[in-house]
Amino acid sequence: MSAPPGSLPDGASLAAQDPRPIVILDTNALLDWRVFKDPSAQPIVEAILAGQVRWVTCPSMEQEWHQVWPRSYLKAWTPDPMLTLTVFQHATFVAEPPRCGLRCKDPDDQVFIDLAMQVRARWLFSKDAALLKLGKRAFKQAGVTVLRLPQWTGLTPDETDATAQPV
Repeated sequence: MSAPPGSLPDGASLAAQDPRPIVILDTNALLDWRVFKDPSAQPIVEAILAGQVRWVTCPSMEQEWHQVWPRSYLKAWTPDPMLTLTVFQHATFVAEPPRCGLRCKDPDDQVFIDLAMQVRARWLFSKDAALLKLGKRAFKQAGVTVLRLPQWTGLTPDETDATAQPV
């Protein structure tokens, strides 16, 4: 984690600080990126690494990641410890989000929708059925699109122009 929890910024003010679209990656999306090396993760990973989008996370998401990736059922994919331990270097940390008005049937996944709604993320990437089911309401209430990695079509030309860094 990049800072002690008490010193993390509140996620509600992120959009005003930086015009880049915000993305939230749930643990399954991270597994696809860092453990399974799923090609469908590559487009969003490239956008994160190029600075075109901001991946926002909070301490409990990082904690869940460190509990999940070392599990024995994942050993068949031989996860690279350096890739799994350093993944959060690419993220912007914020304080734990307050509960939003949407309730996820899977309590372990509630934090993902809470944070996406608080920071008004453009996309929440997941393959969890309970999160995907909240997609229509999340979009209607806060413009958050909940989708699987293969569904992402990339940045629109307007989004790409808005994220261009001055030379």
